[in-house]
Amino acid sequence: MVVNQGISIGRILFEEIDKPTESKIVFENKKEGVVERESSWTGEIKGYDSFPSGKASGSGRSFIHNNGISISHWEGVLNTEDRQELTFKGRDVNKNGKFVVLRTYFTESEVLGWMDGLVCILTGDFDSSIGVFKSTGYEFNL
Repeated sequence: MVVNQGISIGRILFEEIDKPTESKIVFENKKEGVVERESSWTGEIKGYDSFPSGKASGSGRSFIHNNGISISHWEGVLNTEDRQELTFKGRDVNKNGKFVVLRTYFTESEVLGWMDGLVCILTGDFDSSIGVFKSTGYEFNL
């Protein structure tokens, strides 16, 4: 097995709790066993060290396959507690309520300029007892 020595998971950047706000089926291909769902959510981010805390909101589409795997792409906004704004885009894979996300941030803020192009890996799960997604975001070093 070949391992790329230039990629590593770094420090914990934040914890996030997201609550779905809307979800609807937009397409279903019964022959191929794929459902496309459009969803939106809001969330609370608790940042560590220089990563800001704030409120996030986003939306995106998921392709749910008959083997239980869903693949989603998202975009959204993080409004920090000190009124800075970042946008983000992400992609995730979900199986059995557990997921991993690859997310990157974009900003015009001078204060948060270090985050422009920051790539994160989030891991988490869906807590069905309270209907929220809980995740931890890590720095992804290339």
